[in-house]
Amino acid sequence: MRVLLLGPTPFLGPFVGDELLRRGHEVAVLAEEPGDYGAPVTRLDGSPRAPEALPEAVRTWRPEGVVDMIHDGPGSAEALIHVSAGRLARSVHLSSASVYGPRPVCPVDEQTEVMTQGPDEVLAQIAADKAVLEAAGRGELPATVVRLPALYGPRDPLCAEWFFARRVLDGRTRIAVPDAGLHICHRGFVQNMAWGIVQALLAPRATGQVYNLGEEKLYTLAQLAQGVARALDHKWEVYSLPGHLWMAPYAYTCFFDLRKARAQLRYQDRMIPRDGLELTLAWLCQHPRGDDWNWPGIERPFDYDREDALITAQGVRLGM
Repeated sequence: MRVLLLGPTPFLGPFVGDELLRRGHEVAVLAEEPGDYGAPVTRLDGSPRAPEALPEAVRTWRPEGVVDMIHDGPGSAEALIHVSAGRLARSVHLSSASVYGPRPVCPVDEQTEVMTQGPDEVLAQIAADKAVLEAAGRGELPATVVRLPALYGPRDPLCAEWFFARRVLDGRTRIAVPDAGLHICHRGFVQNMAWGIVQALLAPRATGQVYNLGEEKLYTLAQLAQGVARALDHKWEVYSLPGHLWMAPYAYTCFFDLRKARAQLRYQDRMIPRDGLELTLAWLCQHPRGDDWNWPGIERPFDYDREDALITAQGVRLGM
């Protein structure tokens, strides 16, 4: 199959492209920053958001499949529907767990209602999901929506794991987590998620369907903190602090029911999360983040004096 990767980032895109290449498919990339691929791909000129770039890519390269990694509003969805109607055998459109809201009832399955109010960027993604699914229902676009969890892995530009890894590298012997570290945030090692995305692209019965993807094994936030320490051959004590005083990445609960993806896409983790975490941390140690690293909702993430003061005043050591 000739597959067009539309708007891939240098993080996820190469993993999807490499998985397609590994299976013998041809890959073209239309992106502002396509990233590095393990084998040659066709790089198409232009920005995927430029009005003339997508029609030109479809006309000249004639893809049979599309993996749409822009998918951030009804405008981009309608543009793809317009230029590719009747031309494609399959298309996959990448959405995210954020469409279910900040505190969904878990486990979240594909029938869970999406938000009707919330941040504009999330509502735009919901509208894009709706547009391609309605086009699939009309027979205009063989579309599948894949909703991804929090991604992690080498080349991650955000890399929440740095919050933990830097503490190890700085020799910290204790770490604080909010609310006993009981939050369960569904995560996905990028290589595993790329494999699931390609499975969705190659499954004809997936047309018109929504699939939630995520790793099969779930960890609490406290278990993740200990997992980082073990992966870096480190030991520390984990303390709980009240959530209104202390925050960390992944300090929320949202996890998927994966039964539909397992049954219809035959999804399974190709790499166990422990190994994925070790690869991520090895890459981070070789490419440390700067002092300007930040995470939404966290002020001064490496203010160890404040962390120690809070642990002394209100911390409860977790027996792990």
